[in-house]
Amino acid sequence: MIGVSFSICCLIFLLILLVFYFSKERLKTLNNKLFKILLIVNITGVFIDVGGYVSFRLFGVGSVVNVLISKVYLLYYLIYVFCFMLYIYSVSVKNFKKAINYILLVFSLICLCVFILPIELHFDNNVGFSYGPSVNLAYAFGGCMIVFMIFCLIQNIKSIGYKKYIPLFAFIILTIITILIQKTHPEITLLLLSNTIVTYLMYFTIENPDMQMMEELYKNKKLIEKSNEDTSNFLFRMTQDIKKPISDIIGISSDMLEIKDIHELNEGTTIINSKAKELDYFVNDVLDVSMMDTKSLKTFDNRYNLANLCKEAAYQAQSELSDSVKFEYSVSKNLPQYLYGDSIRLKKVIYSVLDNAVRNTKTGFISMEVNSIIKYDICRLIINISDSGSGISIDSVNDILSLNIDDLSNINISDEKEILNLKEIKKLVMVLGGNLIIKSEPDKGTTVSITIDQKIVKTENDEVLRKLELYEESLHSNKKVMVVDDDAKELAKITNYLEKQDVAVNGSLFGRDLLNKIMAKHKFDFILLDDETNTISAYEVLKELKKNKKFNTPVIIMIDDQKEFIKLHFLKDGFADVIMKSKLESELERILKRF
Repeated sequence: MIGVSFSICCLIFLLILLVFYFSKERLKTLNNKLFKILLIVNITGVFIDVGGYVSFRLFGVGSVVNVLISKVYLLYYLIYVFCFMLYIYSVSVKNFKKAINYILLVFSLICLCVFILPIELHFDNNVGFSYGPSVNLAYAFGGCMIVFMIFCLIQNIKSIGYKKYIPLFAFIILTIITILIQKTHPEITLLLLSNTIVTYLMYFTIENPDMQMMEELYKNKKLIEKSNEDTSNFLFRMTQDIKKPISDIIGISSDMLEIKDIHELNEGTTIINSKAKELDYFVNDVLDVSMMDTKSLKTFDNRYNLANLCKEAAYQAQSELSDSVKFEYSVSKNLPQYLYGDSIRLKKVIYSVLDNAVRNTKTGFISMEVNSIIKYDICRLIINISDSGSGISIDSVNDILSLNIDDLSNINISDEKEILNLKEIKKLVMVLGGNLIIKSEPDKGTTVSITIDQKIVKTENDEVLRKLELYEESLHSNKKVMVVDDDAKELAKITNYLEKQDVAVNGSLFGRDLLNKIMAKHKFDFILLDDETNTISAYEVLKELKKNKKFNTPVIIMIDDQKEFIKLHFLKDGFADVIMKSKLESELERILKRF
């Protein structure tokens, strides 16, 4: 009777958990699927236990019904331990699906044997238990599964952590306690109670964020990804800034074809050189996101709010202007709230550029525009300060821009000096790891552009984003793949095909993107690399990846037909497989089956 009392208590608690769990939508993950099965199996076991007790009282030990119920109870025990083992195995290994068919086959055969083998029943003074070959096989197989789970625990606890294995610790401890108690007091059946406690603990170790919130965040994320007006406007302005020097170079070079005067030719060459430096700045220092790398950043522990810093500088500059000068100020909406960097020196740079603009502008305007390009945990700041003042000659501009860090070594930028000249500003920007460009014409005005990469300070939103990524991954029941190809059309073709196969695809034109993602601990089932990329070769990417001893993701290279004869060399270099681009779809189908 004591055992039945425990079973009824378990039933009440399990029904509460069942109602609570199914009242909300959950992530469609393997862990959640296994938990649902365990919960249902656990409740079914309670009904079998209570039904068995009543049947023993009504029909006695020799009844066929009781023999059948006893065997079903053994199957319940095996199914529960088996599902729990699958949960531990899915937590511990990456390629869970590869082995599941073999495991299911072995388990089905064992269950069939347990059901066929004979069983003996004992029921006396309200104490009931079973024994015999069927019971021995069930407990022996259950013991093997427990040993296997302990093996998974020992192998993976360092890499996965203790939280996911809390239910296993509880299962082992409670199983030992149950065996010890039932040896001396067989009337006290605690198996169901220990299973119920384990099921409850599992509920608290599985990731289950609020689905309604996740759906809203996911919709918001997709909207931001598809149409970011702020970024589009920034890229449009950058395009116009690039078009103007190109147009000037074409116009000046065309005129120079007809000029014979050496002085005029030299002047034209100087202007072309200045315009070329503008283009180089925009292409390499602003728009080339492939060069944004955490390793190359100058690290500072100082956390600061750039929007507040710029607002303070703008307010001071505005207070010094005459009424005939209009001040304009704008900050990008996607600027991170906090950055790591040398805010004191950056502030001095901005104040100095603004002060130069204020002193040289008597009428017209001064504007400060702050934009940002964000890539993972790096923010590239682009600060443009323009004025309609007296301007600078092109020779002076070229003189400043041609200075390197060695040329600037003799220029003093001591902390006591509050306002710097343009050469000093150039040096300070380079010290901070950034770059500076000046565009100016006498009597027309000056534009000073500063670019500098800064580390983004992690906030509470990062945990939300992590859960959001988990939700997004759960939408794809198949694999997760990274593709790198600097041919945009080819990249689109590959990603479109993989997405049709229900694969979660990350595509990039830059090999550096892949390296940054791996550094940020992104996981992929396999990686596809184009052999010929402009920025970094597939072999160099693989070499960088192999420096990480924990990296074990298959890397597959994509090559043209003319390189098929050196296919074996790629495999010897460490690539997991080779894909021929001419047979892309069939090759991708083969790779999806293999990895």
